[in-house]
Amino acid sequence: MMNNYLLFHLGERLFAVQMQGAIEILPWRRARPVPLAYSYVEGLLDYRGSIYPVLNLGMLLGTSRPGPIGFTAANEQQPPGRTIILLQEGDRPFGITVDSVLKMSRLEEPEGRPPDIKDVNPNLVKGIRSEDDQEIILLGFERLFHAG
Repeated sequence: MMNNYLLFHLGERLFAVQMQGAIEILPWRRARPVPLAYSYVEGLLDYRGSIYPVLNLGMLLGTSRPGPIGFTAANEQQPPGRTIILLQEGDRPFGITVDSVLKMSRLEEPEGRPPDIKDVNPNLVKGIRSEDDQEIILLGFERLFHAG
């Protein structure tokens, strides 16, 4: 079965999320920090009257390392081109930060057990597809909110 996916870059890799859950694509902006949150939580974003927790997808997947935190952290702006994708999984809205959004593409839905991918947390990986000789890692956020 074919579905629409939103393709984006994170580091040197190409990832995709199903368009069905995509709400909006925003230029990067600083989210309001949340004290004592996990290192991959960038903060909370108020957008059109809804509050979205914003997750650093690179840290969540294990493809990037956390930097300094607290009073020792430099007050740097994100590099140009960073983007926030607002998504919804079930009744839970959230945002993810990515390096850049590429395009929308129709891809075959993965079946069976997802493969292990070197240096990527397997909990969010649904499968792998290929387009134009590029490997695309398909992500699903069901496990993020539904432990079991």
